[in-house]
Amino acid sequence: MESEDDLLNLLLKSPNSERIQAIAEKLEIDHNFSYTKDRNDLKGIWELRWSSSNSPFLKYSPFIDNLQILDPFNLNGLNLLKPRGIKLIIGTGILIRLSYINEKKIGVKFTHAGVIGPKFGRKNIMAMKEINNEQVGWLEITYLSNRLRICRGDKGTLFVLRKINSKTLFKKFKEFIKIY
Repeated sequence: MESEDDLLNLLLKSPNSERIQAIAEKLEIDHNFSYTKDRNDLKGIWELRWSSSNSPFLKYSPFIDNLQILDPFNLNGLNLLKPRGIKLIIGTGILIRLSYINEKKIGVKFTHAGVIGPKFGRKNIMAMKEINNEQVGWLEITYLSNRLRICRGDKGTLFVLRKINSKTLFKKFKEFIKIY
């Protein structure tokens, strides 16, 4: 039986492997995520390592960090595409407002999108625009540990993300989100 360790190793060494989906689906079978019980493990920085989507923005790249930063206690988040290795909130971002749907599903509403530049003095250079046409969806968390998250989107996409431990980046996210 393949395990979480097998999936994590495959995600790191062969992020385009055809075996990823099968292992992820096996891990989903017996997992019992509960938002109330497990939201502390949901909090943090998640790197998208694999998805079933054909969208180039939802595919792994060795040059770009595709991150989702979640703070379920304050019901906010950020999808961020940024140059790999930079520990700043910089790149292309979409702000997310989270909502509780049920113990397995979290609602997402995209509120602002744009470019987040480096700090100039005390302020980030930003071109974030409010999203006028309501963009909403949900994520069903089907597997969660302190290292790995598997979820399914409202359009049926399967996502596999690994947790990134960066207190610095999460702190910068908390500072950034205060603007909105």
